[in-house]
Amino acid sequence: MHRQCCHWLAATGMALLFLLAGCGNAGNSLGVMQKTPAKTGPSETSSPSTTNATTAANDVSTVSFTLHGGVTGVYMIQASLPTSKLRHDHREFTIDVAHAGMSIFLAFYGYHGPGTYTLSEGINGGDVRIEFNQESASWDLSSNPMAQCSLTITSDTPMMYAGIDRMKGAFSCPLLPSSSPNHTQRPVAVSSGRIDVAIIVES
Repeated sequence: MHRQCCHWLAATGMALLFLLAGCGNAGNSLGVMQKTPAKTGPSETSSPSTTNATTAANDVSTVSFTLHGGVTGVYMIQASLPTSKLRHDHREFTIDVAHAGMSIFLAFYGYHGPGTYTLSEGINGGDVRIEFNQESASWDLSSNPMAQCSLTITSDTPMMYAGIDRMKGAFSCPLLPSSSPNHTQRPVAVSSGRIDVAIIVES
């Protein structure tokens, strides 16, 4: 009788040990399942914001330059949407960037890709116009038919969207006559001009 009791106690103890081990493994399995959503969550939300930031950066146009003479200073005009254009079989070239009351406009006819161009009203209808505060101060190449500016396009490459190019280059004007009635005797010289613009290719 004593020996049978010992066997019964031993068997009961073994059964309890198996039950406890099974509970421990079940707890560990639940722990792993709870961590899975936390790991996958961030990767699902990070991708769209990166794409939006890249798209916004591609649309930005920036023109910077230094003025000497009637006005002196270093200026930068930045616009968030493309307004510059290539038209008429890409030959009509227009850079037009404006923001916060400042604007710059460069145009001529005869564009044929990256290279150096002379802009002049009498040669190719070339124009460079800078305006501050809605024309309270402005300078315009076409005010003097003999005046000239130099424009160098270093790159003109298609962007990720059809019909939009990224154009980079440099420009300068030894003499830009004043076109403002308030400052008719105050021309400026333009140096260190830089362009980095998104340009619409219409035809």
